[in-house]
Amino acid sequence: MHTLTVNLGERSYPILIGDGLLRSRELLAAHLAGRDVVLISNTVVAGLYADALKQTLPQPPAAEVILPDGEQLQDTGYGEPRI
Repeated sequence: MHTLTVNLGERSYPILIGDGLLRSRELLAAHLAGRDVVLISNTVVAGLYADALKQTLPQPPAAEVILPDGEQLQDTGYGEPRI
């Protein structure tokens, strides 16, 4: 397994790269302990990996947000409430 860290000060987070990570309950639990999980993905990636991830999580996701696939949707404003 390889780990890359996205350095954003207080908002820094690791990106884990390797085979079988979605099947490692211990690894996921170490990063998710005591927190609710919201699964956010697009239709393509969710179709490939969401079921495996949900089977490995210690509890079901608090919510799932599956967005349509497409470059035009890769914007932090997509899906935000419009006032």
